[in-house]
Amino acid sequence: MTTPHPLAPSITTAKKELFLLAARTLADDSAQDPGDRFASLVDQLAVNEAPWIRGLIDWTRRQPALRRFGIAVAVEFMHARMVAGLGAPGERRELIDNLLTRADEPGDLLAHWVRRHGHSIPKSVKAGVADAAARLYDEVALLTYDTEDAAMRFAEVIALTHPKPIGKIQNEIFQYAALRRRGSHPVPESLATLRARAQLEAVPPDRRLRTLDRPDAGGVFVRAAMNWHQVRDWLGGTMTDKAWAVVVPPMSYRERLAHLPDFDRAGLADEVADWISADLAAQKSVKRGRALPVEILTAHRSVPSSRWSWALEQALEHSLEQVPALPGRTLILVDRSEPMSAPVSATSPLTRADASAVFGAALALRSSSADLVECGRVTGPVQAGNGDLLIDTLARFAEPGGGQTVAQALREHVRGHDRVVVLTHPGAAVEAAEAVTVPGHEHIITDVSDPWFAAVPHIEMARTGAWPF
Repeated sequence: MTTPHPLAPSITTAKKELFLLAARTLADDSAQDPGDRFASLVDQLAVNEAPWIRGLIDWTRRQPALRRFGIAVAVEFMHARMVAGLGAPGERRELIDNLLTRADEPGDLLAHWVRRHGHSIPKSVKAGVADAAARLYDEVALLTYDTEDAAMRFAEVIALTHPKPIGKIQNEIFQYAALRRRGSHPVPESLATLRARAQLEAVPPDRRLRTLDRPDAGGVFVRAAMNWHQVRDWLGGTMTDKAWAVVVPPMSYRERLAHLPDFDRAGLADEVADWISADLAAQKSVKRGRALPVEILTAHRSVPSSRWSWALEQALEHSLEQVPALPGRTLILVDRSEPMSAPVSATSPLTRADASAVFGAALALRSSSADLVECGRVTGPVQAGNGDLLIDTLARFAEPGGGQTVAQALREHVRGHDRVVVLTHPGAAVEAAEAVTVPGHEHIITDVSDPWFAAVPHIEMARTGAWPF
């Protein structure tokens, strides 16, 4: 992050810095809660560049990873313009209603406003949140998002903003949202989904497994709007093969990827596994699920030599379509030194070297002109040409180890490239940055993960002032 300066930056510099914060947030969850520097940038641009800020807010709405970031921008933008005496109440109301697309977001926005600017919430802000609540609050939303850990409960949002219910059903939802916070209350007859959930919760724990033997078991949980997490909790944490078979159809693509080892441990039936495999391997499913190479390789390594291998290898190739095709000449340096042998996390089957290799190979296969280089036990080019399979390219990397430094490798292989992407560990980051002395873009990534695929091109947009909106 740029160090704060006592003098306000130019408009162009402020735009670049704010968009750079957004780009980095694509890959770094910890950046979701911006600080004072962020607020000062939004304040400056809210007064002088309101159309640009509105474009930024609209763009963040289309980026799932920037959901909270977009809400934070909107709150600071509206507050700054109100302080400056700019903007009509109707504009704020419309902005909020358009921004909020998920049922937990009305509470998120109000909670952020209170945290940043206190409990005095303008009427126009309340009106926009009320519009969104009336549009988003239904039975499924109440069961999904009105939880103890929510930033603000539905009842609080309703009490603060007084949304006008759309019809009798929503009126009863609003009333029940308040009543259930005061203790146990009967569910109104008209709220079929909430009643279905209440009926399941009333089943004694020792009889719940029997529900899985019903021919309509899947429909029972669908009618109660229970996702697989909730079914698992309802069963007391016991997920049998029948339990998985019932909850698999509504699971997302990425949830299935993450739970392949659980399916195997439970002894999931072959016919169900075959259906899952076909879906995992389907090009349209990979695209719809937004699955990317590091995540898919993680799944592949978690179930080695298994019935899932072929499907996951197909998925790995399809996932390349969602990797950015970087223009110009790119040097991709993959650190394979001994420190890269450490696991990505305590629970991941991948090492840092594995994650860096699949990220670097995917980027190279998609780029218009890329040099893929490894450094470690062996230092030199790794073949990654047009038509090569990603799984085959990974097999060309040497085993991790050795002491060749990233800085030495950079000095040997940087030759007029437009950008340099270094995939390494935190201990080598400073050394790598100092070794890149040529003009162009540099990206030193020490926590390699799929979100960096989106972050890299957007960081470059921030540097050049080429906005995607």
